[in-house]
Amino acid sequence: MVKGKVTKVNLEIMDLNWIHIQDGTAFNDQYDLTLTTKEMAEVGEIITFEGKLALDKDFGSGYFYALILEEAIKK
Repeated sequence: MVKGKVTKVNLEIMDLNWIHIQDGTAFNDQYDLTLTTKEMAEVGEIITFEGKLALDKDFGSGYFYALILEEAIKK
């Protein structure tokens, strides 16, 4: 499970909502965790999600994620 503040939301990309959250921590100067979900969230909302972590995910067209939470559901 991850909990953080929503900083960005992209709706209906590849039939998924792409939500970016931050919890105040960083790794290698990266502060943002992206998750894909069918759920909705609003910028500024504090949310908790659970899903499948994926490493080195490449969606093509320059969209590469060293870490991403997929199939996330709100808890």
